[in-house]
Amino acid sequence: MIDLLCVTLLASWLAQSDGPAAEPGGRDAAPGVSDGAARRGDDPTRSGRHARDRRLDPMLLRALAASDPPLDALRAAASALALVEPDRARSLVTRARVAGWLPEVRARVDRRFARSESVDLGSSSAAPLAPVGIDSNNDVRYELRATWDLSRIIFNPDELAAQFQALRTADARREIESLVIRLYFERRRLKAELGAADATTMAPAGMPLSGMTLELRVAEIEAELDALTGGAFTRLARRRDPDAAVADQ
Repeated sequence: MIDLLCVTLLASWLAQSDGPAAEPGGRDAAPGVSDGAARRGDDPTRSGRHARDRRLDPMLLRALAASDPPLDALRAAASALALVEPDRARSLVTRARVAGWLPEVRARVDRRFARSESVDLGSSSAAPLAPVGIDSNNDVRYELRATWDLSRIIFNPDELAAQFQALRTADARREIESLVIRLYFERRRLKAELGAADATTMAPAGMPLSGMTLELRVAEIEAELDALTGGAFTRLARRRDPDAAVADQ
């Protein structure tokens, strides 16, 4: 009886010293991750992060940059279409400053018609003509006057108005060129995303749904750039891409 009691106590003590069994997949296994995924080291969140952080091919970006029209030419064309070129604003200020050195010129033409009559009392009565004389005068006078205002040579008040107009022109040019730059690089970014898009979600036509949306947005941006530059975007793009020019012909 004593031996049986000793064996029972020893068995219970050994069971308490062993502790709970280890959980499948380890103590540090993330919740919701299967044992096979834990053994393989797969992490669904990590794979999704890699899908979102997909990098574009640098060669693709260089090819897009080589085929795009030059940005400086597009900015100049947009400014010229809106009549806000830097040279135009600079000429306003320059002409207002030089205008004070020029005189005020006035020209006048005066013409005078007159008639004079005379009586000759000393003539004899045997003269064949009557002793009355009539003369006509036709005088023309030309006048040219140049006047300088010395105060306008030192400071011309018109310079203030010209400077204000130049500032307004610069603001308008900055807005137009900023819009062109934003659309230009948005188009390049969309073209890069379109080239690196994965054909996972297919549309009924067999083209990726995201690709169709990107194509429409790229076409819209190109139309806006043509409107801002007076068609310079399409002309320059055809020069950079000879294949497209041959296809259009």
